[in-house]
Amino acid sequence: MEIQLILKNKFGEFKGRRVDISEENYDKLVEMVKSFYNNGGFELTLEDESFVVFPPDIVKESILQLVKISD
Repeated sequence: MEIQLILKNKFGEFKGRRVDISEENYDKLVEMVKSFYNNGGFELTLEDESFVVFPPDIVKESILQLVKISD
């Protein structure tokens, strides 16, 4: 399946690079996303292949969305 992570905060919407993962890895990712706020900073490779790092204080004020593009 193809998925995409999207981070939303006061600075905007940051769309991660689309990736293909297995159903098993998707389930693991869902579990990891649940503790997103507890892990400090967050790193994301964006659609345009640029790389961003969000500090813990911004992560606490952000929403992380996991989108299934296709099965």
